Amino acid sequence: MACGIVVDSSASLPSWLAEKYGITVVPVTIQQGTRTYRDGRDLTTEQFYDLLSKEPPLKTSQPSPGDFIGAYKALKAKFHSIVSIHVTAKASGTCQSALLAKAALPDMDIEVLDSGTTSMALGFIAVAAACTAGLGKTKQEVLQAVENAKKRVHVYMAISTLTQLRRSGKIGLGQSLIGSLLSVKPVLTMREGMLEVCDRVRTYPRAFERVVELISDAAGESTVKLAVIYSKTRGEALRLAGALQARLKCSEVLTCDIGAALAVHGGPGMIGAAIMKEEA
Repeated sequence: MACGIVVDSSASLPSWLAEKYGITVVPVTIQQGTRTYRDGRDLTTEQFYDLLSKEPPLKTSQPSPGDFIGAYKALKAKFHSIVSIHVTAKASGTCQSALLAKAALPDMDIEVLDSGTTSMALGFIAVAAACTAGLGKTKQEVLQAVENAKKRVHVYMAISTLTQLRRSGKIGLGQSLIGSLLSVKPVLTMREGMLEVCDRVRTYPRAFERVVELISDAAGESTVKLAVIYSKTRGEALRLAGALQARLKCSEVLTCDIGAALAVHGGPGMIGAAIMKEEA
């Protein structure tokens, strides 16, 4: 095949989906004090949430250049080129780590791309790239597929508290605004590569409704691929999937655990949805 596709674990890609499309997932590092864990590999979901409730607070760090070097070398024999697509560079150093790995492998043809987004919005972009590569298309055609997909993805998430985001510094808010949001349920989205509050409501049921409304507005009349993403709220995720399916024209519907790389910052209780509009 012409191109291998690499993504980081903040994409929330279920393992079966990554395997189906041949996507290599490089894990984000989860840190607690001096101990480190690889997202999706070293901890079960239950172990992660147990650690999340303890001190010191969990933190994340981008995969190291060495992590990417190992992933790229493993693909060298199979692919002529590698397209490596990652979480927004405005919130993470992951792209920079991948670029350092690329510089260390001058004999390999590697393209590192900033998705400008996260979670299954990034996951859908990676799948679009993998589908194009799977058809035997050129690297340039895969790169164009990524750019097209970036224009067609949207993601909205509701969380029960901003406590974890405030600790992590992953949200572009001043301290006074953070304080004003602690008593409400914020609805978040990606805007120009930054995670931002797009609405604030008083109750969780209303936050649930706003996600439905915002995703429906973003989809319009388009047929979409839908992924409902959640953190310890699978029952609510299934209910959200049903509510969205009743309003959208869906060609595919997934429910995905958001993964430790993002749950570290949002905590338990996150729920949301990502869509990718089908090309006309």
